[in-house]
Amino acid sequence: MHLLYYVTLSLLVLITLPIWIWRYFTTPKYRGTLLRRLGWIPVAERAPDRGRPRIWLHAVSVGEAMAARALASRITAAFPDHDLVITTVTRTGQQVVRDKIPEACAHHFLTLDLPVCVQPLVDAIQPAVLIIMETELWPGLFRVLARRGIPICVVNGRISPRSFKRYHAIRRLTRRLLADGRLYLMQSPADAERLIAMGAPRERVQVTGNLKYDQAMNPPDAALLRRLEARLPAPVAPVWIAASTHPGEEELLLPIHRALLAHPLAPRLILVPRHPERCAEILERIGKQGLICQRFSQLQGDWNTPLLLVDEIGWLAGLYRLARVVYIGGSLVPRGGQNMLEPASWGVPVLFGPHVFNFRDIAAQLIQAGGAIQVASPADLHTRLNALLESPETCRTMGEAARAVIPANAGALERTLDALGPLVRNL
Repeated sequence: MHLLYYVTLSLLVLITLPIWIWRYFTTPKYRGTLLRRLGWIPVAERAPDRGRPRIWLHAVSVGEAMAARALASRITAAFPDHDLVITTVTRTGQQVVRDKIPEACAHHFLTLDLPVCVQPLVDAIQPAVLIIMETELWPGLFRVLARRGIPICVVNGRISPRSFKRYHAIRRLTRRLLADGRLYLMQSPADAERLIAMGAPRERVQVTGNLKYDQAMNPPDAALLRRLEARLPAPVAPVWIAASTHPGEEELLLPIHRALLAHPLAPRLILVPRHPERCAEILERIGKQGLICQRFSQLQGDWNTPLLLVDEIGWLAGLYRLARVVYIGGSLVPRGGQNMLEPASWGVPVLFGPHVFNFRDIAAQLIQAGGAIQVASPADLHTRLNALLESPETCRTMGEAARAVIPANAGALERTLDALGPLVRNL
């Protein structure tokens, strides 16, 4: 089964090679990382060899890296005689690691999932254990580590119904793959049962909860908020934020904002795309809508346009404090939604579309508490925004209800550390 996987992946790489070459020359986020993704690790980027065991923490992108912040801090505090090395797949994830996780002694990009690529990365890291955020299942990586006797742990794991259908179709492969894992710490009983149905040994699966609730308990640091306030003082007009938008969403949101501007309140919009490298194309769309905007990177404490385009990462968690209401992206288009708990932690009501399959449980909790509204369409979103922007009292009531969901569901961090502790201590 592994040989079939390697052959299929190799053929896929060869077939799509022209696309990757084109992206390398046309898309900044792909430049400078190609050799690293094939397994080349520059000596200067390797973690210093201090003769200490290393914990390898993998967080695929921004969301997983943000959720890993508190875990990384607690792991290094609990195991001070270990070094922490972190890998990501994306450049934006790398930036979060460098800016937000000072406990990491090195960062690398995860390689292509072929043994010839994975083995140099494992040689460079020399891990005593691999901890994977959420459910990144890599057959090549798992097999290389299992053959070396290196335990693999999945934390904050989740299996959406959509992913379960795909994995179940190849359950012969997933059964062998999951046999290589030592411990699976899942977000919910439903996630645990799906993983067991895919072939994970039941005795290795535990339910520890969702680390994102614990992450939301920690506000942005005061220094970041001071820098943000210097660049962007709180405006007089009410603000709504479109957070972590994906391709296809800006075309739906910009006409809504243009219509809202006719309202006597003249609300302002802070638009935060999930991937800042898309800002050039988004600026074109803004111009076609006849809207005037400023870029966040060019602010000097003087936001005086109806729209602000955030073209840098790392600011969104602090920007939420300016909002009267927040729309969470990736939900009017079928991308599964994004983290809704960060605006909730500021006491801000949350709106999102029908496509929230990656955050199904969190969305349900917020809706049930009265802190969020799920809209069916752009027209429905416009109606809801209009009503909430006109009613600060409703926003306050909803915001407090949203905020209360977080402490009621926190505790996953402690349960995760309790489960990891015996394994790491016995390495």
